[in-house]
Amino acid sequence: MNLMGVFLKKAILLLLIVLINSAAFTQQKHALVIGNSNYTGISRLTNPVNDANDMEAVLKDMGFSVTKVLDGSRQSMENAVVQLKNQLSRSTGSYGFFFYAGHGVQSSGENYLIPVDANIPSENALRDRAVALNWIMAELNDAGNELNFIVLDSCRDNPFSWNRNLSRGLAVVSRAPPGSIIFYATSDGRPASDGTGRNGLFTTQLLNNLKTQGLEITELIRNTGNAVRQSSGGTQIPAVYNQFFGMAYLGTRPVSDSSSAAHNPELAKTHFDRGEIFRNRSEWDAAIREYTEAIRFDINYPEAYNMRGLSYRSKGDHDRAIADFSVAIGLNPNYSWAYRLRGNSHQNKGDFDRAIADQSEAIRINSNSHLAFYNRGNAYRAKGDLDRAIADYTVAIMLNPEYSLAYNNRGLSYSDKGDNDRAIADYTAAIRINPNYALAYNNRGHAYQAKRDTARANADFARARELGYR
Repeated sequence: MNLMGVFLKKAILLLLIVLINSAAFTQQKHALVIGNSNYTGISRLTNPVNDANDMEAVLKDMGFSVTKVLDGSRQSMENAVVQLKNQLSRSTGSYGFFFYAGHGVQSSGENYLIPVDANIPSENALRDRAVALNWIMAELNDAGNELNFIVLDSCRDNPFSWNRNLSRGLAVVSRAPPGSIIFYATSDGRPASDGTGRNGLFTTQLLNNLKTQGLEITELIRNTGNAVRQSSGGTQIPAVYNQFFGMAYLGTRPVSDSSSAAHNPELAKTHFDRGEIFRNRSEWDAAIREYTEAIRFDINYPEAYNMRGLSYRSKGDHDRAIADFSVAIGLNPNYSWAYRLRGNSHQNKGDFDRAIADQSEAIRINSNSHLAFYNRGNAYRAKGDLDRAIADYTVAIMLNPEYSLAYNNRGLSYSDKGDNDRAIADYTAAIRINPNYALAYNNRGHAYQAKRDTARANADFARARELGYR
């Protein structure tokens, strides 16, 4: 490679490192803000539309894509929630921000957000004519993303005349989906001030803190809560229910996170070792934090990128995983494991050609890697290239004769080709190695069924069920 080629390769690697260690890299952030002021049939509110407009502006400055609903009907509010869910579902690492200002009530411990045109003649009509907070949380949970921050400035007095026995304000939920934070303008059963200025008291303080750069989300919540308590003389105290145990910056990260650390390989190794402890406990977020610290003290640490990528992959965040594996490979072009892991993430994303290319490179570097041959066989099988899949599974078995997964998947390839005798032989070998391999029993049952050997098929299906196959 000529000098220009070497320089270009290093420049691309440096750019990738900078992007990965910036807060914006692959961080998808989507928000829905709803402000309901102009109610019909119940008391109007002065500030929610202003709250929503100002929240939209601040969140856009922070890098969020924002959908805004002003004076929403039930249909428009629910449609917007579904849209937010769909946006968040595109990336497991995405952040969701849901903001609501308007009337809200609780009934029998359930919280309801009130559309502006809702005709609610009795408490019994809430379920059918208001928007349930539990439904919103369930929809956002279905997105499978990293964090959903739900902010409710809706704890105002019960606006309905038909039942003054309703509790004041909203109820603080007793459970919430994992990866979610519910932030209430005030405590359980207490009303919140609509404010005397442009915004409600709670939203005013939240906006101020969102504009403060470098606040981690727990600091944002703590600072906002303290400001509301002090401004109200202790009459309004926000509440929070937290099921998110990672670290998140809704806006910019502190400068010190990426640029101020001195090069310190020993400290980097200390953080790396901590990351390994957390990873071995399947505590992915904690592991990622430690690997990130290791990288902060040694930006050219390929193992830290690789293991952080593996942790992201374990969380299902294959985009971030691929990015980290790519840096690890750039720093160490002979890193067979990183190629193999990146290939697996490409396969999980359905990019079988890239998966095959990465596994092939892993094999070139280490021709004794039975896992690389097995993984490449899986990619070939996914593409329908059964002969190449069988060939790779065969090499994997030669390199590791006790590798039951390779026998099982070679058996599947034979089954796909209609060669049930060879398939049965492979499933049997897999079961010999792992007598509790429920999937192999099930697969062998299907092969026997294809041969019209009903008795053996039923016996294998029964054994698979005993072992927990469903």
